[in-house]
Amino acid sequence: MCMAKRFCACRHIVLALTLLVFPLSLPSSEAQVIYPTPHKKIIEFGWDIPSPAYLRDHLPEMEKRPFQGVAIRLPEDAGGGNVFDLLKWDRSTAAAREREMGILASLPRSDRLTDNFLTLYGASTMEWFNDADWKRVIENVRFCAKAAKIGGCKGICWDAEPYGGHNPWRLQEQPEHGKHTFAEYYRQVRKRGAEFMRALQDEFPGQTILALRLLSDFQDGSPFSQHLFPIRDDKKRQETLQEAWWALHPAFVNGLLDAAEPNLLLVDGNEDAYFYTSPLDFYRIAQDLRQDALMLVAPENRRKYAAQYRLGQALSIDYTLGLWAQDLSFPDYLKKQALELTPEQRLQWFEHNAYYAMTTADEYVWCYSEDMNWWTGKNLPAGIEGALRSACRKFEAGEPLGFTVETLLQDARRKLREKAGDKR
Repeated sequence: MCMAKRFCACRHIVLALTLLVFPLSLPSSEAQVIYPTPHKKIIEFGWDIPSPAYLRDHLPEMEKRPFQGVAIRLPEDAGGGNVFDLLKWDRSTAAAREREMGILASLPRSDRLTDNFLTLYGASTMEWFNDADWKRVIENVRFCAKAAKIGGCKGICWDAEPYGGHNPWRLQEQPEHGKHTFAEYYRQVRKRGAEFMRALQDEFPGQTILALRLLSDFQDGSPFSQHLFPIRDDKKRQETLQEAWWALHPAFVNGLLDAAEPNLLLVDGNEDAYFYTSPLDFYRIAQDLRQDALMLVAPENRRKYAAQYRLGQALSIDYTLGLWAQDLSFPDYLKKQALELTPEQRLQWFEHNAYYAMTTADEYVWCYSEDMNWWTGKNLPAGIEGALRSACRKFEAGEPLGFTVETLLQDARRKLREKAGDKR
């Protein structure tokens, strides 16, 4: 072997021995093989929704509750976040909007409530084909997006359920129903969804939109809409969608996706998770929204959907504690099952749902309540905060829940069927 080759071989041997004794020092980002665990965050949303001023004035007390964020709402004289309700927008004043911008700019930043959302609502007095209406809608949306950014929010919370006014999603309730076909409405609503998204992003790029419901409305077993996901026949699915309460909402969602920039996230809050009774329910919707829901996503949006669409989960205190038993239009065996449980078992059901909501959500779980107030303690059910904290502690520690509720709830539904003479 020539001297040059012998020298080269020796150098390689020395280098190899050196690396065995003194491993190559890599940058910390490359050397690390265990990365920080993604955090799950619980957002409070309910009838106790605070104004920006309330958040400013009561932040220390609010930080004591088991939440990582809160939905806030603008006062009515600043539009109330009712972006489709032109009558309320017309009654708002420039002075009130300026006042709210000042309050939002002054909000202290919290180490606890890090992910707050400004809420927008879908109650409507606009018409999809009316350009003058939509000019005012977009004006309202831009104001709200700017307000959310100034207030240090993570983004907007989009509650598309129409409370008052007409339902903008049901074909038969459109003011000009009969003048346009379903296909024409679908194209128009998709166009408006893109305009909506562009307005949000112009004023607040890179935000997260926490929508209480998006495509999850059409899951098998949804109490609020037709079940599209099990339907494989395209024609039958189209006919079913056209009659649905949320018929035009997928068009709006596709419009949002059409205009979504790569740095925006769109969270489906899966409001139907209120009614889940087993871990399988939580896991199944994750699969449904990643696979079956593609039948509602335009092919050109599917890559973007996979990259930017996230699964959230919802909790309902009222339903799991039986407080809605007289109000819901469900069959008794569904709406009254909590009344067949002991108070301790109802809290277990809530803890069960909180645990599996955190297990399956990509990042966000939102907790809904009605005639109670987390911030003042008024009507807050005994034990509910402890149940939520217990679920969080177990999840964060990687511990099992430690109990099941399926059999309890199956027995409760069986008893209610027997009382109603239903032998199924």
